[in-house]
Amino acid sequence: MSNAPLTITIDPDSELGRALDETDGSPVVLLRAGARFRVTRDPDDPWANYDPDKVRAGLRKFAGMLTPEEGERIKETISRGREEGTRPLDRP
Repeated sequence: MSNAPLTITIDPDSELGRALDETDGSPVVLLRAGARFRVTRDPDDPWANYDPDKVRAGLRKFAGMLTPEEGERIKETISRGREEGTRPLDRP
């Protein structure tokens, strides 16, 4: 189940629409009843510069950085934390 963000369509002729047009791409902070919302421009295509060969090369570069013993120790720590619980007693 993905956590897709809520999309709100803004009329370009509205005050907010015109204000967003005037930004230089830097983040905009919206205030509503004391709550702050940070709005940033989303790239048109987040996958536009994705290069699977570079990803594979990066994975090959870092492969083997952990010894098998370190990997087993990390897995054991995670398993023990799951069994014992990692939250403080005063939190649900």
